[in-house]
This record gives sequence, structure tokens and C-alpha cells, in this order.
Amino acid sequence: MNLEMSDAFPVASAYTEEEMQQRFWKCLYTSAPEEMLNYWVVLSQSLKPAEINAVDFPAVSLTNIGRYLTTDNSPYLEVWVGYEHCQWEMNASDWLFKKLALMGERVLQRRFTGKPSGNGIFADVLTVRKHESGDEVISRYTVQKDYNPQQGGGNYFLLKASCASHDYAALLNDIYITAVNWDLSHRSNLAMAELLSTVDLNKHGTLKIPASWKARALAVNRLVIEHTIENINYGVINLYFYPMADFPSAGHVYDKASERFHQPENGLTLTANEIEPLPNEINEASGAVFETCSGEIYSEKEKMRAFYQMYIFNQSGMWCYAELVGRQRNAQDYHFEINKRCMEIILSTISIGKE
Repeated sequence: MNLEMSDAFPVASAYTEEEMQQRFWKCLYTSAPEEMLNYWVVLSQSLKPAEINAVDFPAVSLTNIGRYLTTDNSPYLEVWVGYEHCQWEMNASDWLFKKLALMGERVLQRRFTGKPSGNGIFADVLTVRKHESGDEVISRYTVQKDYNPQQGGGNYFLLKASCASHDYAALLNDIYITAVNWDLSHRSNLAMAELLSTVDLNKHGTLKIPASWKARALAVNRLVIEHTIENINYGVINLYFYPMADFPSAGHVYDKASERFHQPENGLTLTANEIEPLPNEINEASGAVFETCSGEIYSEKEKMRAFYQMYIFNQSGMWCYAELVGRQRNAQDYHFEINKRCMEIILSTISIGKE
């Protein structure tokens, strides 16, 4: 692909309104098994439906609901829409990147929209994949998410617009139009997989968590939030609160909160990278910077390794140490992504009131 990458990923239309009307048409897809899966999409005039019945692709846990192909002599373009029902709330972007990994796509460009305190993060991604034949295919993916009122949980959707790499320069503007001009025809009022529950912080503040997570106080300054399904725990978030007057820095907070990992009688070992500052772009009530690090916890008793991520921030004269312990990232399930989303919701919605 002989293009500068900055030119290969347009984020605005190259067409006038008149050109748009001449070059594109609006397709209304109405053949889904359930009405809530129907959608509309803007396609080039050269594209026509090739498959409208739902087709399962179990290898990547997707159901195709609509495939559209070029039907004239112009450069070949294919548009493919698929979905998956997932019971728990996560970022549509994280769901998409897991699919891209399963499909062997290599990411060239990406951009993100949305916010953690709202419906989560969405992604617009340009990829390349080289097939066994040697052919190289460029694809642009975008995602949607909506509540499933029949089964609960969420429906996660992706649209893929693909062409041969040697045709991409001629098609990139058409691909952009289709990638960003589609939506569900019968979107619910809740564009998330779960409702959010409000948790009180000893009457001095609140935070929100997905409804499938449960919170309980273990001490005056400690809150535990767990994701336990059918007696199996898939993730735990510990929140510790310390007065800033007693702890002069985030480093002192980290040493105090993590000291249990260095006590031999607990049988726990923490291996983590260096603490790094992260600009706070998600919660105006918190300080300007989050301190964060990640690593792995090993339990000698259970012979088990778990993912570890912590954030330290301040609000209203209090430090908060937020610690996630849960499943490692893997290709078999979404528990890593679900845990990540819950932590983001907590960080973006927590409000610590002054005593």
C-alpha cells in the first residue's frame, strides 16, 4: 500500500453532499432473526447484498448478518456485518480487539470515541491481513453495542469493509463513509450490557458498578467489589481509603496497601512494574494524575497466577488505592475485558464527599 499512514486513515468525508447522494445508497437490513439486530448502512452504489440470512462463524464466535459485494467492474469492495451476544458489560473496543486477534488482523491505525462513565469506549480500526495465497487485504472495522432486552446482557456488533491492498487507495474514501455511517434500527434506551448500581461509601460518597458485581465493606477504609458467577470468582477490585494528611505521597499509599503481598504468612507474591503517572481524563472530581502499575500476583496456596492492576488518586483530602485482581488476558473468555471495564466505571464515577 503506497500511502502515508496519515493519508490512509481518513476521518472526514472527501465528498460534497451532492456527491454523497450520487455515489451512495442507504441499505435497510431487516432480515435478522430478531428485530433488535436490524440496522441501516450507507453503501457505495456499486455494492449490493450477497448474503442476508444469518450465518454462524463459531471459530470467532460471530454471527454474520449481512454481506455486501461490488457487482460492477469497479475495484472490489466487501462489507460484512456481524454480532455476538455477551452477558456482561465491557468496552466495545476491547471486544473488537479480541476479535481482531482471533482473526489474525494486524492493526495499522486506530482511533477511539466514547467515555468510561458513559457507554464505554468504541474503536475505529484499520488492519491488514496476509492470506496463505499471498494476497494482502486491508480492512476498516467499527463497532456498536446495545442492550439485549430478551436475554439480558449486550449485543456487540462490528462492521468490516475490506479490499485488496492494491485497491485501497482508490477505495479508502468510500470505505470511510460506510465505516462511520451505520447504526441499529431499533436501538434500546440502554446502550450497555448491564445497568449500573450505585454504591455508597460510608455516607460520604458514591461510585457505580455494573449490576452483576457485588460490593461489601470489609473495614471502615476498605471496600471489596467482586464478580462471582455460579460460585466462581472471576475478578476482585479492592478499594482502600487513606487520609492525605497521614500519607504524604502516592508512594506511601502504595507501600501501605501492598504490604500484605510481602508478608510470608499470606503466601502471596506480587511482581509489578514501576509506578507511572497517567493523566486523569475521566473524572473531574479526582486529582490531575492517576498513579498506576500492573503485574502478576502468585498464590502459593492455590498455585494460581492472576493479573494485577492498581491506580492511586486523590479526592477531597483522601487517597484512594484501587486494585484489580483477576483473570489474565486470554482468547477463551472475556473476563479480563469485563474486569477492566468495571475498574474504568469505578474510576470515572467515584465521588468522595468531604467529611
